[in-house]
Amino acid sequence: MKINVDKSLIKAVKTGKVIFGANRTVEAAANGSAKIVILASNCPEDIKKKSQETNVPIMEYKGTSVELGPVCGKPFTIAAMAILDVGESDILAATV
Repeated sequence: MKINVDKSLIKAVKTGKVIFGANRTVEAAANGSAKIVILASNCPEDIKKKSQETNVPIMEYKGTSVELGPVCGKPFTIAAMAILDVGESDILAATV
């Protein structure tokens, strides 16, 4: 199933529960509250490694952190984000 990742992220941000920031994302992945972790293509390697040490699905966003921020409707860069509740989004289908 091919989904539009940008639209799915927008819907998750609007209808679900999402946290932004590398430290908060790694913490949510480690404690199991994250359903999926989204990492920008230029996310720092140490954050990628810490995220991969968890059992949470990880999706690498094709764009950079500068592109991911505006897609999520935020006026700042986003290198890492965790989706705690997908809301009406189909973003989890992207990891299958």
